[in-house]
This record gives sequence, structure tokens and C-alpha cells, in this order.
Amino acid sequence: MGQVTRGYAAAATALLLLSGASSFAPQKLNAPVKSTTSGFGALTSGFFHKNEVAKSFTSTSLSAATLEEVSSSSSFTAPTVEDYVKAKGGDRVIRKVLIANNGMAATKSIMSMRQWAYMTFGDENAIQFVAMATPEDLKANAEFIRLADSFVEVPGGKNLNNYANVDVISKIAKEQGVDAVWPGWGHASENPKLPNTLNSMGIKFIGPTGPVMSVLGDKIAANILAQTAKVPSIPWSGSFGGPDDGPLQANLNAEGTIPDEIFEKGTTRTVEEAVEAARRIGYENGIMIKASEGGGGKGIRFVDNEDDLRNAYVQVTNEVVGSPIFIMQLCKNARHIEVQIVGDQHGNAVALNGRDCSTQRRFQKIFEEGPPTIVPKETFHEMELAAQRLTQNIGYQGAGTVEYLYNADTNEYYFLELNPRLQVEHPVTEGITGTNLPSTQLQVAMGIPLYNIPAIRALYGKDPEGTDPIDFLEERYLDINTHVIAARITAENPDEGFKPTSGSIERIKFQSTPNVWGYFSVGANGGIHEFADSQFGHLFAKGPDRESARKSLVLALKEMEVRGDIRNSVEYLVKLLELDDFKSNNIDTSWLDGILKEKSVTVDVANDDVVVGAAVFKAFQHVKSVTEEVMESFRKGQVSTSDIPGINSFDVEVAYMDMKYPFHVERVAGDVFTFSIGSNKLEVEVTQTAEGALLAKYGGESHRILGMDEPLGLRLSLDGNTILMPTIFDPSELVSDVTGKVVRYLQDNGATVEAGKPYIEVEAMKMIIPIKATESGKITHNLSPGSVITAGDLLATLELKDPSKVKKIGTFDGVLDISESTVEMSPPAAVSNILAGYKLDSESVAAAALDSVADAAEAADLVVGAINEFYRVESQFDGQIADDVVRSMTKANGETLDVVIAENQAHQSLKTRSQLILAMIRQLANFQDRFGAALPDSVIEALDTLSSLKGKEYGEIILAAEETVRASKVPSFEVRRADLRSKLTDSETDLVQLSKSSTLSAGVDLLTNLFDDEDENVQATALETYMRRVYRTYEVPQLNVEKIDGRLSCSFSFEFSDVPSADRVTRNGFFSTIQSSSDFAKELPAVLSAFASKVPGEIPAETNVLAVRIAQGETTPEELESAIIANKVKLNMLGVRTVTVLQTRGQKDPDYFSFPSCDGFKEDPLRRGMRPTFHHLLELGRLTDNYSLERIKAVGRNVQIYVGSDKNARRNAAQVVFVRGITHTPGLTTISGARRTLLAGLDELERAQSNSKVTPQSSSRIYLHSLPEVEGSSPEEIAKEFDNVIDALKSKLAKRLLKLNVDEIEAKVRVKSTDANGNPMVVPVRLVASSMNGEWLKTSAYIERPDPVTGVTREFCVIGEGGNAVCMLD
Repeated sequence: MGQVTRGYAAAATALLLLSGASSFAPQKLNAPVKSTTSGFGALTSGFFHKNEVAKSFTSTSLSAATLEEVSSSSSFTAPTVEDYVKAKGGDRVIRKVLIANNGMAATKSIMSMRQWAYMTFGDENAIQFVAMATPEDLKANAEFIRLADSFVEVPGGKNLNNYANVDVISKIAKEQGVDAVWPGWGHASENPKLPNTLNSMGIKFIGPTGPVMSVLGDKIAANILAQTAKVPSIPWSGSFGGPDDGPLQANLNAEGTIPDEIFEKGTTRTVEEAVEAARRIGYENGIMIKASEGGGGKGIRFVDNEDDLRNAYVQVTNEVVGSPIFIMQLCKNARHIEVQIVGDQHGNAVALNGRDCSTQRRFQKIFEEGPPTIVPKETFHEMELAAQRLTQNIGYQGAGTVEYLYNADTNEYYFLELNPRLQVEHPVTEGITGTNLPSTQLQVAMGIPLYNIPAIRALYGKDPEGTDPIDFLEERYLDINTHVIAARITAENPDEGFKPTSGSIERIKFQSTPNVWGYFSVGANGGIHEFADSQFGHLFAKGPDRESARKSLVLALKEMEVRGDIRNSVEYLVKLLELDDFKSNNIDTSWLDGILKEKSVTVDVANDDVVVGAAVFKAFQHVKSVTEEVMESFRKGQVSTSDIPGINSFDVEVAYMDMKYPFHVERVAGDVFTFSIGSNKLEVEVTQTAEGALLAKYGGESHRILGMDEPLGLRLSLDGNTILMPTIFDPSELVSDVTGKVVRYLQDNGATVEAGKPYIEVEAMKMIIPIKATESGKITHNLSPGSVITAGDLLATLELKDPSKVKKIGTFDGVLDISESTVEMSPPAAVSNILAGYKLDSESVAAAALDSVADAAEAADLVVGAINEFYRVESQFDGQIADDVVRSMTKANGETLDVVIAENQAHQSLKTRSQLILAMIRQLANFQDRFGAALPDSVIEALDTLSSLKGKEYGEIILAAEETVRASKVPSFEVRRADLRSKLTDSETDLVQLSKSSTLSAGVDLLTNLFDDEDENVQATALETYMRRVYRTYEVPQLNVEKIDGRLSCSFSFEFSDVPSADRVTRNGFFSTIQSSSDFAKELPAVLSAFASKVPGEIPAETNVLAVRIAQGETTPEELESAIIANKVKLNMLGVRTVTVLQTRGQKDPDYFSFPSCDGFKEDPLRRGMRPTFHHLLELGRLTDNYSLERIKAVGRNVQIYVGSDKNARRNAAQVVFVRGITHTPGLTTISGARRTLLAGLDELERAQSNSKVTPQSSSRIYLHSLPEVEGSSPEEIAKEFDNVIDALKSKLAKRLLKLNVDEIEAKVRVKSTDANGNPMVVPVRLVASSMNGEWLKTSAYIERPDPVTGVTREFCVIGEGGNAVCMLD
């Protein structure tokens, strides 16, 4: 017995666990509040049955950390309160207590005393609690009402109607049969009438007696008493500090109070008396005007001149009505140090260490901490002893606080006042001494001597259950080894000098930790009303030293979140705690007011982050509100869907820092918004959490956003920082920013007010607050004194002094300092979002979607799913009246009207959805090439379903689907091979014509599969057809297929057909087969010897070509390159310009590798996969001369894509994407043919844009070479037709061309003609649509004159209407 343990804390924690409380945060009361009130004073039934009270108690936020070291009674348990009182030497049993307070005081008292009851008696119901509840507190869901066993409803409004009304309190105490009344702090806690009245009724007042309170509770009387006890005091209206006005002496009368004539000498009853007192004290250090009955920052003002004094005196008298006023000199550079004292009826007084409360604003405390480490230990002990003597000498009973002003530089201290009550910061003392102060008050009220209270005995190192006396003036308590810092959580706006606010509180997020605990006077869905104190929470952090406690408090505050209508100071407190002055404890009572005046501490958030955060919040709210409006119209039987597009495409405007930001918003997915303003574009992914916060990802960061629209504007919480974004008001209107009532106007109607000067005083949260004018001018009052106001109400209007000087609001047209961002969206998700009616780029999504799949089956599933979803939606509307469809949908989905919105949203985006389906259908044209499989039956079936749609709006889709179905009837490889073989063996087949046939396009490489046919005639015809096809743009005077040393070979000569006959240079080519890749190096010399035997006469340098086929096996480009370079001398002797190796792969297309002589016969990666003439046909030589190229994957077999940058650019070369292709299909100069071909090119560009190597700023250029010769049209006619074609394409495809940055389109066509001697030749015509000269895609046309040896164009002759061509050398 008597062992000092942490049993109290452990038992409290166990109780919390047993109750099922998941955290220490306030829990929402589930039981309804049932009132039986028929009139004032009737008892309201308690919230809980007997067995529910423990749950009520333990679900509060009182942490076990409140009592660090507490005396436990493991062997002694008092079964009843009576037994305990008797055992501890008391004389009064208290079982039922009226809590004559509300808010924090009531909450903390019930929690602490109930906790003590459980720990002492094992029964938390040993003490019953009756609460008083105003209508405002009931509406605000005040926590203390839920905690009490029962409550009595009392009149609302000012506290004079309820908690400060002695008659009301006494009446309830009597009716409820309570044993005692606990007054708390504020309200009636310092009114001597209350203990006197209760005493006459036989009810115990938990606090000092009436006479003592009248002396100590009054600040004037307390100063007189302190002077009498020779406690150092500063000059005041009762002692000016001069030689002839010596300190007033108390001379207590028979009632133990100060005689009125002495009391009045310290009082200033009028403004003039206050002015005279201030004159005698002097303004040098500043003057304090104080209400004797004030407290908690109320009834106190600082002034430093007579004019301000006259005005502030009126404010103080209005703030604490009826209270005597006194004047006191300001003590500069002072610390506010408190000593916590408790006295008992036996004449004992104990000092329970103290607190440093120097961090104040408007004389209201923000942080409290203990012990006060700034005061040397012995000096502080002197302060404790002085406080003990002062209270002991007058028989003080209960808890109280003696306050001093302490100068750390001089180590001097002065009496300030004595508060004859418990203070809100008392848990600091509990944390460092282990003493539960409300329960100590209760035990003192029971008559128990202080030295018999277990917690106090433990503090002094005594046996907690002992009864031997302690001389508190001589003995010292144990050393304090813990530091506690407290932070008040208030409904105040730190940006406006901690101006109080009121309103609802939706949620308080706070999690206790071993080092930090807190409690709150409101629960979930509660609030702070205009008659309440602004403080609604208190956090306490402990540690072995001050810095540890400070860090713990900072972390707790950073994690805390308060949501609701009120403003709060949480973020600002973090900033203060992180200041160097606070860390080093270099502060005084004026420190925070100086910071507020200078506005040197602000919660800085970048303007652009605030603006975008607000835009995100407004956009999200817009979607919610418009969606609800549409659903509400459906509920009313209306069928209009005209507002649905506004859910996904709308404008929001944000006003901040005298600037308007007009955003356009497009919703591209259910949780993705695109914000555009000027040249800025941001994609933002927005997710709403369970508690309603928005998690927004943009600019490479995640942000947490909460917002609340208020009368004065938007209150935004961004990443824990609160920002008020005021609504733009008329500058001639003066509006209230608080809720309360008008006290008085400071100027007459029609008088002039100056900007920045107060024009009205209002009362809010029991404070008198001056409101300043925002502009100068003549004022017209809009209300009368006493009028109740809310934030946003018009208080007055101004006739502006100079309207031209009023601050103007600009419109933002700059660049946001937030990096542009895109939200990662998988291609299948993008497809689904378009089909759901969201706005995305259909063409690029379609390309990316099919690029993202792994195989034919996955591709088929994607396409089928998209087509079926499109059909599902449209089939509901096809051929139907829209209103009838909506009516039917709302009837079928009465409980899920969002489904109706979704279906209509999709249908209303038919154009975008159709573009997606058309783009996907076009992608199917290359299905065989991409996936090596024919179009699956599931895709064909899905396409067939589209044909059942009847509306003309589906015409283009139906046509495209039907064409694709027809084209999909592609036979298998075996069938196609057999068909081609049949043609080759048909004696009537003209191999030259077959090589030029457009139907052979898909079978060019199929010919290589027949090179190993069992019929040698088939081998020969297949090889001849292949060579003629590859060289179809050349004249081939001679071609001979034969077996040389068992190798299938072909020798041929060729000439450029677009050169006049007389100028042509004959070049030679040779094709041979090597059976196995392993024999390539060994057999290549023999192939070269065979080639040499076929080349007639003198051999010009770099004119001939060699192609070698490997029939079986695999090899690498490096191995091939090594073998070819080993024969470099022989190759040069043969004049070989390029060596091409093709490696057959069964049913797959062969691999191609090119080794040009210009690179020393090294393999050219840019030409990989190209047939021998492809490089020339795509004019890649000219491209590589001017650009550094990197090839990226293309889908089409006859298309290549390159990313290039200009080699000649000095720095930061612009990126260009080149799409270059050939076509064997005629009709490139017709609108339909050109559109089909250009769409294929644009599809390739779309796919290229998704490549990480391509930047969004890159320009795009398309080059198409049409191989079939054009007959019957002159170059001039073709040029004119091209002009018409481009005009039509620009009209139809403008949006897509601009999006893909297409700044040049080139087409090369071959026109059949004759040379000057009448010999057949081809005239190459280059058709160009270019934006290079400023005009978008301006057309021009040229006739080309190529070099007869290289085929590279040497001259471009402009095709003009005058007939005289102007030629330019390339």
C-alpha cells in the first residue's frame, strides 16, 4: 500500500478498452435526446441507462496521460463515498453535483471527476452529474450534455440568462437535490453571490467562501490585499507609485471584506477618472484598462494615448457590464507566470508548481506550459510561498491561481491578480504533478485535508494512504521531471488577429498518442454558437524537457483537422511553435501581439496552388450540385436532359488576391478534370475520401482539399492550411465578418470614415470587436445598436470619397507556376471513358488502345467490348423519341437516377463515341499484319450488330463496319499461297502485269515462300514476279532467273523510268539464295563470283545492287555484317551500292537487313525490315542528310515512322515526326482516296504520339509515294485537283491535323508520259501542302528531274498557271 505507480493511468486505459472506444476523439451520441421539459427548471432525462454511463465516459477524449504519477490503492478500496470521506478525515459526503458551466469547463470537470470516481470506488457512477443546457448548446450537440447523467434546459442567449445567473443556478440546484455546485471558470465562478446563496440553502459551493471570493475574486480587491501582504505590485489606480500615494491597506471589516471607501480608491468609475489615473501613472510604458470582474482576455485593453483610452474604456464597460474598472501600468518585457494553489477548510494551502502563460494575444492565452523554466528554481519557490501565504492568511478554500508578472532580465516579479477558481489550463499542472485537480476540488469540498488527498501526498513523496500532516510552507514536493505544453484550440481567425467565429463543426480529427492528449467541448456534428466561448479544445504535450514536448505538440497539431463553418487556429499555432524565439523561450506577453501587428507569421501557400485548389473544389461541387439538380428534375417527372452536358463541361471562376481566374473545365473521366486557363492546361485526378476531403493530384503532387462556401467567400483548406478567399464585394458596402450583435456605431450617420479605421463595434463570443472600414467615405448606418448580425450582413454603406482610387480587380492572363500535368489513364480505361460520354481524343485513344494489347485475342476483346457498349446505349435511343426514352429510364431506375444520367450523357456524346468506333474499325485493316491472325469471328459478329442500327446518324459507322467485314474475308495462309501459286503456273498469266497489280500488295512477301516450291518453274516465276514487283518503279530491260551451282538466282538490269531514255544509266542487280545461315560467310564469295560473271563491260562505282536470301536458319545482323565486310574489296569491284539480305521465316514475313557501301557495308538500322528499293522510294537519303533520325515502330507494312531533329540547328533543335509510306493503290489525287490514305497516316501519327520519345511540341510531316502510274491527266491537272483535295481534307480533318501538329503533307505521284523522242517515261510530280511559309497547309506542285544514276531529284520545276515552269536546283 502506498506505492507510487501508474495504476491510475493503466486502469483508465483498461476502462477505455473495455468500453470499446476506438480512439480518444469525441464520439457521436447515438441515443436520441429526449426532453421532458414543460417549463424552465424541469429535469431532462439522462442520456444513458446505468450500464451505459461507463461507455459514455470512456468514449471521450480524456487520455490516461492526464495523470502521470498517481497514488494507487491496491490494498485499500473504499466501497462507498461515505467510507472514503470518513477515512480521509472529511465531513461532507457529495454524491450529486450540478455543473454550473458549459463548454470546455463542463466537459473536463465531468471527465476528471468521473475518472477519479472509477479509480477510487470502482464505480464511475459514484458521483452523479447534472448539467445545464441552453437551446444553443443542445443545437450545437455540446459534448458536456452527452457526458452528464441528466440535464436541465435553461434559457438561451447571454450568460446572464443561464450560466452566470445565480438565481437560475440556485433554483436548479435546489430542485435537483444536488449536494454541491461546481462553477468552473468564467460565468458565475467569481460571483460571491453564488457561494453565499448556496451556503444559505445548505448546498456546497466547490470553491472559496463568498467573503473570500469577494476579496480575491475581484481584481481591485486582490491588488489591495496583495499590497497589504507586501507582495510586490506595479503602479495602478490604487497606488500610482509616487511618494505620497502609498499602497492601499485592506483593513478587512467584520465580514472579511475590504471596506467600500478603500475599494473605491482603486476604482475609476468614469472615463475622466481613468484619464486622470493614466496621467498620474504615465503612458511611457503603456496603460492597461481592466475590468475587475473580467478574465480570459475579456474586459482588458492596452492603450498608449488618451484618445485610445477614452474609446477603449467604453469597450471594456460594454464587454463586462457592471464591473468596476481600474487602470494599471503595462509591465514591459514581462512573463506571465502562475502559481497553482489549493486551500482547504483546515487552514492548509499547497502550491502545485505553476505555469508560464506568456504566449498571449489580446491578453488571452494561446500556449501554456509548465513548469515555468524561465524562472530560477529558488525565485519560483519564493513566488509559491508568497502565493501560499496570501491565500492561507484569509482562509482560502479550493483551487485558485496567483498570477505574477516576471521580468527575466532583472529576476523581479510583481503581483498581477488572483483567480479564485480553476483555470482552463489546469491540465498542465495535472500533467507535471499527477494531481487530478477537479477531483481535488471535490475532495476539498468534502472537508478532506489536503495532506490526506492521495495524489498530493504522492507529489510530496509520502505514503498516498497515510494521514500524517504535511507542512506545505516548509516541506517541498518532489522534483518535477516532466514538461507539458498546452495549446488552446479556438474558433478564431488568426489571419484577422484571432477574431472569433461561430458555426457548425462537422468533424474533429485528433488522435491521442502516448505524449499528446486532448479534449474537446463539442462532438461530431456539433458547433460553436455566438454566446459560447471561442475555445472548444485543448491539447497537452509532455516530454522529459521543453523541446521534446514542443516537438510532440507540433506533430499532433500537424495531424489535427477541424472541419466545419468555423475558422480555427491550428495551422497558425504550428508556425508559432516553430519560431526560433519560442524554441529558445525568448518571449514575453507582448511577443505574439507584436507578431500579429507586423503580420510576420503567416501560413504561406503559393497563390497558384491556392487558385488551382479552389478551382478543383468548385469544379467538384459543381458536378455534385448539377447532378443532384438533374436527378431532382427526374424525380418530379420532368424529362429534359439539356443540363446533363453541363455536368462535364463548364466554367468556374476563382477570385484571389485582386485577380479573377476564369477556368474552363472538362471532365474526361468520373474522377479526372481538365482545367484550362489561357495557355495553361492541367489534368487533375480527384478522389473524395470517406470523410469528404478531396485528394487531388496535379503538378506532380498530391493535395488534400476541403472547402466551405461562406457568406464572405470560400474558406479553403489546402494541405492543412486554411485560406479565406473573399467574395468580390461592392467597395461601397461594409459587411460583417462575424456573427453577433451591433453594440454601437463609432461615427454619426453621414460622418466621414477613413479606410483602416474602426467604424462600428460588435459583440461576438462575449468579446467587443471593432470592425474597420475598407474604404474612405461618408457612412450611412444600415442597422441599429442591438441588432443581431451574421457574417456577410450589410452593416453600412459608403459614399466613396474617391471612387477612382478603389482597387481594381484584374483578370489573369499569365502562366500558372504549376507544371502542366497529365493523369495516367490506361488505354482500355480511356476507351471506357469515351463510351461513357467523357471528352477525350478518340483517334489517339483508339490507336493507343490497340497498341496496348498483347495478342489477337486481347485485341478482339477490346474491340468487341467497345462496339457492344456503343450498341447497347444507342439501341435504346435508335428510332425512339428522346422524351419517351428518358421517361422509361426514370421509371425503371427510380432509386438509381444516376444511371439515367449516365445513359443520356453517353448518348449525348454520340459524335465523340462514333469517332472512337470509326477509328477502331480503321485499326482493324492492319489486324493481320499486327497480330498475325485473321479478324476473329467475334469481331465480325460485333460489326454485324452495328448494321442493325437504323438512324442516319449511324450511317458512316455502318458503312465502315460493312466494308471491314467484307475485307476481313481474307483466306488462310495456305489458301492464299495456293491461289498465288495457281496464278504463277497459269500459262496465261502476264508476270509483268501481275507484279504491278494492286491485289498483290498483301502477297509481295508471300512470293518469297514459293522460292522453295517443289516445282522449279514455280520457283522461277515467283522470283521473277518478286523482283519485278520490288523494282516496279524502274524500267527492267533484262531479267533472267536460273540455277547457278544449285542456287536459285536472278540477274537483271534496271534503269530509272522517270529519266528520258537517252539519259538513262543501266544498272545491274543480282539475287541469289544461300540455303543455310550457317553457310552464309562461306558461300558469299561464290555468289559474288556468279554476280561478276553476269555484269557486262565496265562497272561504274556504286551503281549495282546485290540481294541474298537465306532460306533456313537464323543469324544476327552483326554476323552478316562481318561476312559482308570481309568481301568488301570484291563488292567495290562489282560497283555494289547496297547489299540486302532477306531471311525467310516460314509463314511470317521475311526479315530484311541492308548494308550500304556509303557506310562501309555496315548494317543500317534505319532500313531494317525494308525491301531493297524501299529506302529510295521513301527518300530516306535526303532525310538522313538533314536530320538525325531515330526510327519508331509503325503498324503498316508499307509505312515507316522517324523522330528527327535538324542536324544544322545550333541548339535546341525542334523535334519533327516523319511518317513516310508507299501505296500500290491508285486514286491518291481523289478526295476519297486521299482521305483514306491520309487517315491511315494520321492513325500512325496518333500511335507515334504515345511513344515516350515523341514530345507534345513536335511537328509532324507526312510523305506518301503512290507507285501506280497515272494515265490521262497532265501534271497541271493533277496539281489543280490536289489543291481541291487539300481544301476538302482541311475542312474535314482540320481539328485532327492541328492536334497532331501536321505542318506538311507531301505526295509523290507518277504520271505516264513520253520523252522528247517519243519514248515512254514517267514524270514524277511532287504535291506539297506546307505551313512553312506562314499560311496553313498552302499547296504547291512541282515536276521533278532526277539524277539518272542515283535517282535523287536534282531540279524542282514549279507547276504554274502561266505555263512557264520555274525550276530550282535542289
